[in-house]
Amino acid sequence: MNTTTANHTNASFDLPSTQHAVLITEFGEPEVMTYQDGVDVPKLSDDQVLVKVAYAGINPVDYKTRQGKGWGANNIQKEKFDHDKAAILGFDVAGVVVKSNSDKFAMGDQVAALTFAGGGYAEYMAVDANLLAKVPNGVTLEQAGALPCVGQTALQFVEFANIKTGEHVVMNAPAGGVGQLVVQQLIDKVATDNIKVTVICSPEKYGKLDTFIDKAKLEGWIDYTKDEDFPDLQADVLLDLVGDDAGVRALSTLKSDARVKVLPTIWADKLKEAGEGKNLTVDGFTCKPSGQSMAEVLQKMHEGKLKLHIQNTYPLSDAVAAHTKLQKGDTFGKIVLAVDPDS
Repeated sequence: MNTTTANHTNASFDLPSTQHAVLITEFGEPEVMTYQDGVDVPKLSDDQVLVKVAYAGINPVDYKTRQGKGWGANNIQKEKFDHDKAAILGFDVAGVVVKSNSDKFAMGDQVAALTFAGGGYAEYMAVDANLLAKVPNGVTLEQAGALPCVGQTALQFVEFANIKTGEHVVMNAPAGGVGQLVVQQLIDKVATDNIKVTVICSPEKYGKLDTFIDKAKLEGWIDYTKDEDFPDLQADVLLDLVGDDAGVRALSTLKSDARVKVLPTIWADKLKEAGEGKNLTVDGFTCKPSGQSMAEVLQKMHEGKLKLHIQNTYPLSDAVAAHTKLQKGDTFGKIVLAVDPDS
């Protein structure tokens, strides 16, 4: 582990009282985010750790929250905007511990976390210790910063699917941030559990899958850009990472009584209604952040069992450009904000 020893975990480096951060005071387009100085460094509660942020990953949930959509926006409205306070986005963080109220983490430890409290678009972030994991040697802080949301989501999503030996699994969006980590786990199961895997994606994205899997191990590929019905594969499971009409279209690949696991969970009801004729079991999935889950996915990356492609890294001050790029929907892998790359 990338760690150092401290005699007193609640000791700290010589810390500033203010920092640079990206703030929002209203919901809207990317331009509502402003990069500012003089923002207070957060205070620690019991069993929290102050992280000097090196990298902060960005995810679709970030820009949806910024737009005022979903649970993240609801929390910001209640906890910040209703009290005339600015909010800091960012659920993914990797960096160095500079102050600790936890006996699990000492100053100098390199750590990563997924925290739905937000605050990652800043130089310093207070994180609950039970959400943190130490970054293993051989995994960079840039990789660790890109990993928390997509890594924990992919790990838990495949566990949630409970795929059985010999089953045929169909998944869409295999080249996205979560998708590329899901499909790598499925390819492992081709060997260990004799499953079959069919992916749904564009020719462009299919051509990029060689970056992290052996496509020869796929059972098949469906090109959704063609104006034709999907084949009836009599598949057992659909892992739907898109939802809405794309998820409905993919139901035609399934046998009766098949299982559908959908992320985001908001599309579960629509898929249930669309699949009534096949008596499908449809379940929405929500990631539950934890330090244990973070440690597991970091270890898989350390061992070479998971690869994560980082497409672009932007400085924190260019968060507007990073969000604009991500919203276009054509990214391959992850976009990361560099806050203090020298950490």
